[in-house]
Amino acid sequence: ITWGGNGGGLSTNAVNIETSELYIDYMIAALDAKIRVGQQYWADHRSLVLDDYFSGIMFSKDLAGGFKSEFAFMKILENNKNAVDDYNVFMANMQSETPFPWGVTMMGGYLADSNNGNVTLMPYFSMESGPAKLDITPFMDYQIYPGDDEMGFGVAAKADLDMDIMQVGGDLLFATENGLTTLSPWYQNGLYIYGIGAHHDGLNLHWNTPYSGNSDSFLSAVGKVRASMVEKTTFFAAAGLVLDHGFEVNGGLEYQVIEDIMSLAGYAALGLHDSDDTFNYAVGTTLQINFK
Repeated sequence: ITWGGNGGGLSTNAVNIETSELYIDYMIAALDAKIRVGQQYWADHRSLVLDDYFSGIMFSKDLAGGFKSEFAFMKILENNKNAVDDYNVFMANMQSETPFPWGVTMMGGYLADSNNGNVTLMPYFSMESGPAKLDITPFMDYQIYPGDDEMGFGVAAKADLDMDIMQVGGDLLFATENGLTTLSPWYQNGLYIYGIGAHHDGLNLHWNTPYSGNSDSFLSAVGKVRASMVEKTTFFAAAGLVLDHGFEVNGGLEYQVIEDIMSLAGYAALGLHDSDDTFNYAVGTTLQINFK
């Protein structure tokens, strides 16, 4: 398997024996650090840019003051093996739990055969006060095209309020024109037709990462509610608007067949598409089993 090639690029599973992870972890005792070489998994804080397997090198070290650091070289695409025409990405990530969870991710990508590239800066912070939680991830993305550079800005924000038997929340994603350079994202806004939902994260009929390379401003705004009125049973619902795509309302039930081990969910979603006023719908069930 060639890094960046068939089976060694993003997702890493396009070979006869599908191998998601295949790496060597080496502990460097003198530095109290770790280096991981091979096919491995990594995700940014909200899965806006990358939430997938990749081939490359990751260096991790705990720093003073409770900081954790990660530095990576990612071979995204290997073109001609004998030419300088590959797509490489370099990543630096630092995070801390003090005085609250926060961190910053920096990424730089370069496609050698076209001289295209990008530089991404993505800090985040999460705050909690009693039953309320707030998570904010702003981003800035400088995109390099010879003679025609672009700049994108945006923010992903999530707020939740836990009132024992009921939880309510909201999820907002805004991006200016040109948005954010992505690799293999898996951002979940809580919708199924106009997003990626928890009980069927592969449906996303009208999503396709619309905040990346967008020609106009983009907005996804979703409200959510969960309520546990009956033992072992939870009702959930969400409604949201995705700008220039459509409006969706969804809901369903989760039932704990065996607590913390087996759960059964049924869900339904209805969406009205902006471009032609047609309705889309989805109905499904999901059986989830957790192995410990």
